[in-house]
Amino acid sequence: MRLRNAAVTAAALAASALVLAGCGSNGGVGGSDDVEQNTGEKATINYWTWFPPQATLDAAIAAFEEENPNITVELRTFEAADYQKQLPLALSGGESIDVVGVQVSAMTNSVKDYLHPADEWTGDWLADINPTMVEQTTSIADDEVLYSVPMGSIGSPLMYYNAAMLEELGIEVPTTAAEWKVAVDEIKAQKPDVTPVVFTGEPYWQEEMLFGIAEQNSPGLSDDIIGGDGAWDQPALIEGLNTYKSIFDDGIVGTDVLSLQGTRPSELFSAGQAAFYIDGSWQNSLLSAAYRSENGIELEDVGVTGLPVIDGGSPAVRALAEGGLAIPAASKNVEAATAFIKFMVEAGGADVWAKDLVLVPSLDGYTLPDGVLESDAAQQGFQTASTLIGAPTSKRDSQQDFLNQVEGNAILDVLRGTKTAEEAAATMQEEWTSGRYPHGSDQ
Repeated sequence: MRLRNAAVTAAALAASALVLAGCGSNGGVGGSDDVEQNTGEKATINYWTWFPPQATLDAAIAAFEEENPNITVELRTFEAADYQKQLPLALSGGESIDVVGVQVSAMTNSVKDYLHPADEWTGDWLADINPTMVEQTTSIADDEVLYSVPMGSIGSPLMYYNAAMLEELGIEVPTTAAEWKVAVDEIKAQKPDVTPVVFTGEPYWQEEMLFGIAEQNSPGLSDDIIGGDGAWDQPALIEGLNTYKSIFDDGIVGTDVLSLQGTRPSELFSAGQAAFYIDGSWQNSLLSAAYRSENGIELEDVGVTGLPVIDGGSPAVRALAEGGLAIPAASKNVEAATAFIKFMVEAGGADVWAKDLVLVPSLDGYTLPDGVLESDAAQQGFQTASTLIGAPTSKRDSQQDFLNQVEGNAILDVLRGTKTAEEAAATMQEEWTSGRYPHGSDQ
């Protein structure tokens, strides 16, 4: 019997992508000669994970077992936060587990010493997995070894739009700041009760907006600063701050948006009271008519695109691989576990779990099954989001204490006009190098 506990929500997965990787554990993994195979024999594999939801996992497992009648999958699911505590304890205690889900950013370094390196069990099929997602999963590990194969990735910022409203008003989906300004002015004129553009004004989100705009002209800027030796007061970052502020100065976004907190932006958009809603790909479920119906969201049609290009360049998204699947070193069913992981990341499994729209699948060239998304706006939007996330301009990475205590508020100071971009950038650089916020090689 499968053990049934609560599974992750889309919001929990999104939060997991922001958690910093933990410290490494003690322990070791044997070489490929230690791997015990189970080719062609009946096998039962124990699978622990936090994602995707229970009903989705059950459907994916049923599809796998139908194709692999000699393999039975016993499932145990956890809430995301509890899983971060329970899995390392179970692995260090030698519990019999054959496949584990790994929260790539939050858990890789806390469990990697109890896992088989992926090169001991992957084959030629790994070449079909998006190389950027594989590289990100590899680089998260302190020793830069691949331990899990990512199911997909999440990215931000993306701009969701009320496709039915735009069609009603005769507005094209904007791709530039000039087009965005025309669309906003038309919405204000024809629907004065609608807020044209919404997103959260909370400090944490300002980093997403800043790099989503700055990297339109300076791809890799976030990696250079947060993951490298780049300075916060460099010209590209200052230019990005000024460009971000320009969408307020030009009347595309109202400063009242900065007072929006929590779920309020989503509520406004879902109620038809906002035309454009900027968030991350964990909101892709809004593209599904079935999801909207089930959740009482009375929007006729929803699309998604990248942020319009503000001052030249190309749309930019930071993204991070998630939903890693790995094999514990203690597993005695490595071949059966490998078959299951291969199924989950290839089309057979993705056709089941990708319908939830939480992750953009890691399988190169993957397309959703017919009927998951009904409208042209939703279908084209998901493809646009997938393309951007599959080739991100930087890793979706943060130093959380610095973001919440320094960076987010410094960006807000610029947007509110209480600091210049140069002053805010100097403040961020001074704090970044103060030693109070370990980062990169300092960690």
